[in-house]
Amino acid sequence: MDLSELEVLVSLAQEGSFSRAAESLHRSQPAVSQAIRRLEDEVQAQLMDRTSRKVVLTGAGSVLLGYARRMLQLREDARRALDELRHHKRGVLRLAANETVCNYVLPALLKAYRQALPSVKIEVLQHPSNGVPLLLEEQDVDFGFLSFTPVQHNLVSRLLFRDELGLVVYPAHPLARQKSVTLSQLAGEKFIGHLASTPSRKRLLDLFVREGTPLGIVMELSSLETIKDFVKAGDGIAILPRMCCERELAAGELVSPQVRGMAIGRDIRVVFPRARTHSPAATAFLALLGRHFPNQEPGDAIDRAAVVAYAEVPEVS
Repeated sequence: MDLSELEVLVSLAQEGSFSRAAESLHRSQPAVSQAIRRLEDEVQAQLMDRTSRKVVLTGAGSVLLGYARRMLQLREDARRALDELRHHKRGVLRLAANETVCNYVLPALLKAYRQALPSVKIEVLQHPSNGVPLLLEEQDVDFGFLSFTPVQHNLVSRLLFRDELGLVVYPAHPLARQKSVTLSQLAGEKFIGHLASTPSRKRLLDLFVREGTPLGIVMELSSLETIKDFVKAGDGIAILPRMCCERELAAGELVSPQVRGMAIGRDIRVVFPRARTHSPAATAFLALLGRHFPNQEPGDAIDRAAVVAYAEVPEVS
């Protein structure tokens, strides 16, 4: 199967027409049509619905498209890895993560990484967690970060650490004077929630339903920092990942009474495509993760054997 023919299939799916695909590939329209015919002859299946005026893939075409994207990505990975070797580890590290990881996990990691490899460019794409697996499968992203195990079998998931959800209130709130509270005491409180739909949010909502306690969400916001600002201003209370509130709790700007019966953990995981060969820049990042997050449980922490080839990346405190 010729990669140039697979490139035509991917371009047709992206552009939606033979003429635009031909222009994008700097090839003639007849050449694009011939490439698709050769593919169809090889796989013995029709890839395009020729009764439609625009490009519409058949079932066989959609299946082949997924493999085509992965094969072309492997070619790009190989080119990039060899190029980085030629340029003495100069390269690009591409990450995708949600707001929580971008704000509270990556800053310290990337500071250490930059100190070790200042010549590597770092690109971070902030994206809701439910879209990170697709970015890893279809775009040139080295690692994603999730608070759940992805269902995609072609993605490897490694546990970094565990966080948990906690109640946060402003210091003058009546609950702030108590070391622990019950779920029933939270009935009637005004909660400020996060708009993102996550597994931990679903477990939280299910818990309140099971206990017969209304969870009065009066406002939903898209930013954790903004939620904390509203809570500090006395406009409501919130249940947030504890790692997001460490600075405010230490400064006394927020108070976090324990909620009895509420134990909702959040696994923070690094995820990457199983079939992808890591570039030197990506391998160095894996090595750094292995040092910052020691083994949490057998068989599920960073595989240190995978980073031996890049062991010369210095320790950074």
